Amino acid sequence: MLNIMLADTDQDNIKNIRSYIRGTFADLKISTVLTEPSRDVMTALRDDAPDLIIADIRFFGVSGYALIRDIHDRYPNLRFIVYGYYNDSEYMEHSRDFGVLEYLYRPLRRADLSRCLNTAINYFERADVKRREKIRFEEHYHEHLEIYRELFMRDLLNGRIEAESEIYGSFTYFQMDYDKGFTVFLLRVEQFKKLILLMEEMEKHILSLKIAHIIRETASNYRIQTAAMDFNSVAAIMGGYEDLDKTISLCESIKDEIYKQMGIRVTVGLGRTYDSPSDIRVSYREAESALRYRFHLGENAVIPIHYMEPSNNITYRFPAEKESRLVFTAVIGEYNYCKVLLHEIFDALRACEPLPDKLLPKLVMSIIISINRYASEKDIPVQTNFTSFFPSKDVLYINDIGSAFEYLDNTLRNFCGFILDSHLKQDEEMVEKAKDICERRYYESASLPKIAQELGTTPEYVNRLFLDKEKKSVADFITGIRLREAKKLIRQTDLNDDMVAVKVGYDEGRQLRSVFRQYEGRNLSDYRSQYNAVNSITGRRR
Repeated sequence: MLNIMLADTDQDNIKNIRSYIRGTFADLKISTVLTEPSRDVMTALRDDAPDLIIADIRFFGVSGYALIRDIHDRYPNLRFIVYGYYNDSEYMEHSRDFGVLEYLYRPLRRADLSRCLNTAINYFERADVKRREKIRFEEHYHEHLEIYRELFMRDLLNGRIEAESEIYGSFTYFQMDYDKGFTVFLLRVEQFKKLILLMEEMEKHILSLKIAHIIRETASNYRIQTAAMDFNSVAAIMGGYEDLDKTISLCESIKDEIYKQMGIRVTVGLGRTYDSPSDIRVSYREAESALRYRFHLGENAVIPIHYMEPSNNITYRFPAEKESRLVFTAVIGEYNYCKVLLHEIFDALRACEPLPDKLLPKLVMSIIISINRYASEKDIPVQTNFTSFFPSKDVLYINDIGSAFEYLDNTLRNFCGFILDSHLKQDEEMVEKAKDICERRYYESASLPKIAQELGTTPEYVNRLFLDKEKKSVADFITGIRLREAKKLIRQTDLNDDMVAVKVGYDEGRQLRSVFRQYEGRNLSDYRSQYNAVNSITGRRR
């Protein structure tokens, strides 16, 4: 049942609308009638809470537009049907931005009112469906909140969430009792490939869930959260600052309890403890690396990165994914983004100082080699003069972060400029080739896809090039050629409109006449008559 408020100073209109709604729409209820503009509309809305207002647009006064906007801001689910005179049409149309579903003109006709009311009913029915869907999704979400918590944990561990404010906000949302001090340890099942041969399918799927449960149960006195990273591995984030030996002892207890309850051996990799939650990803990478040492220390062990690599503070902080992005960005010629990435990479290196000797020249050379290889894979013609952009002898003189940054910044600026110039030249050549194809095959249907296929690119790219270089689309360019050829045929032959149309690529004369009128601003018959008259006077044959 929709509650309706009527607002009009014309009592006859109120009476007619009320009578029509009562007699025709059983699901509509007129709950409020306003006939005095002086009455506080906001007060009436608060008291009566209508779903729909049917109103004379002038009822809201000279500031009615602002009032409708204010009502919409305060009651965003409320909708309007407004009516007025023809000179109110622009006013009413603009009101659609503020909840007006329909408008109609005086004098009100029942057919128009019926159409507007049906529009409103359909709108509210759809809105109700969306509301119920939203409620259903929210219920589903809360029922499966644990899944979304684990998704957050995986993104956090893998470094996809870096902003501390976002991390702490998610901690609060998922009720994770964390403040400062974060340590990650990673448990991996040993001999997993052999083990699953003895398992039923469901056992394999719930293996990591059981391990996570034992971790939380054994470490119940600690602030700890777990996330299944794979069928055979579970990561845990422990909050607070704990003595290293005590943490190792806890991991030993967890490992032993897993074997006791499940008969499964696990190895634990233990990362370092960091103050900031944004460094959880670093601790996780260290835990992953510590697991690699099980080949030296044996399986079923707890391996802390503190003992294995006590002085390595670079490997796990270096943003390798940003280096890969830098290579890709350089090859497409985006210097500005290259500089952003350079700052991020070298800021990470500064945080790890002091750096080992010769690290920076090796890093710079690795980036240069990757750019060269990727450019070769993409068939970008830079090989012949690549060393002119990246002189390798200068790399040998890099001895600090500042000189490494300056070298890459300068060389990438020149390299990206060359790439952009190459792209511009290629684009110009492609446009010329496309124009040549248009001239030769203008009469074919679906020309753009065929042109793109012949050029080895996409229709969207060809069209964008035309818009940039020719200030018109491919379709408009082809239309210009077709009209030029159509004019020539009209001047030089006796073909009728249908025959001319088919020759230039249209299905029939009517289509040609329509396009001619649209692009030339006059009728095709006028053009034909003009040349008939000229030929008649001069006595020339066409």
